[in-house]
Amino acid sequence: MLTYRSILHLLVVLFCLAPFAYADVVEAAPVGKVTKVANQAQVGSRTAAVGTPVNQNDRIRTGPKARLEIRFVDGTVFTVGENASVVIDRYVYNPATSTGQMAVSSASGALRFTTGKLHDMRNKKVTVTTPYAALAVRGTDFWMGPIEGHYGALLLKGKVDVRTRGGNVRLDKPNYGTDIYQRRR
Repeated sequence: MLTYRSILHLLVVLFCLAPFAYADVVEAAPVGKVTKVANQAQVGSRTAAVGTPVNQNDRIRTGPKARLEIRFVDGTVFTVGENASVVIDRYVYNPATSTGQMAVSSASGALRFTTGKLHDMRNKKVTVTTPYAALAVRGTDFWMGPIEGHYGALLLKGKVDVRTRGGNVRLDKPNYGTDIYQRRR
């Protein structure tokens, strides 16, 4: 039998748990959406199509001769080339606190990254990691991927700090690049 006291206790517990339920709903909000797709591509377990939502922790995969473009909430444009596997590890865009974060892991394939309003945030951190290097992105448009037996990065605008096992390189002049690694033959 439920007493007034047990009902009151239950209401207090539910009231205390309510913020956690709300946090899950907020975290599930999409961080971007697919704006272009050519050939076979996936966002998480879904087949990619224009308008497909992209969430934090989604794995983006493309097949042969495929391309996929994602526009994030802040206007950052992320283009993934063929045979790629990329995870959106973290995405935060909060203009109210001038905070922006984006962390992407690229296991394979080429990608192009053009920052949007994340660049304007006072507290910002944008990183791209690969098995061979970590890139710190600063208001940038850059490309990275395989070319002629190498895997490299090319700066189009802004700055990128590239940290590899072999050392650190700062790309700060347009159309300059660096090798990240050379494929073994």
